[in-house]
Amino acid sequence: MEIRLNIKTKFYMQLILGLAFGFLNYGAKMLQGFNPIPLYMDTLFTVTASFFGLFCGLVSGTIYHLTSLFLMHQTVENFTWVLCSYTLVLIIRLYTRRKEVLSLVDVVILFFMAALIISFEGAIIFVSLKTLANYREDSQVRNMYLMLSRGNIPVFVSALLPRVPMNLLDKAISVSLGALLYGVFQKNCPYMKKACEPKQTNEEA
Repeated sequence: MEIRLNIKTKFYMQLILGLAFGFLNYGAKMLQGFNPIPLYMDTLFTVTASFFGLFCGLVSGTIYHLTSLFLMHQTVENFTWVLCSYTLVLIIRLYTRRKEVLSLVDVVILFFMAALIISFEGAIIFVSLKTLANYREDSQVRNMYLMLSRGNIPVFVSALLPRVPMNLLDKAISVSLGALLYGVFQKNCPYMKKACEPKQTNEEA
């Protein structure tokens, strides 16, 4: 598996794609509700958007969380989880910054990095919200968190441990499918030829 990254997406196309991917992300999250396997599945299209550019990824993550906030009648505290989407975007952009080709090894490294970093970040966000706003765990790890916390395990550890295996599976799916969608989209969409230009190589810089 090799996906070429040697394109630079123009700003206006990043905005359009970011908006579209943000709404698609919400749709994917809704479909995941019919899946008996407890996954987040809230970053698939944010990953796809991130390969097109930093701005594209940030727009996608923001639109997804804003849409969830209003359509799912969430509290304002729930919007804090947008930080995890932003972190995922930054991980992808920093990792691929000087790469021209994304290999299978790169995808594996990316989803391991994303899973571990976001698991720690998610636990920190949860503990902060719980302390500041008496926030209750309402994600897919709720039952495991409650079981651990009732066993006198510290709150941070109780919030972290269930997140690691779930994020490993979730990010393996999101990063793999997101990268494949990016490759298919930029290769087969005729509009991308006008909206993209070759990325400057290290030799040309």
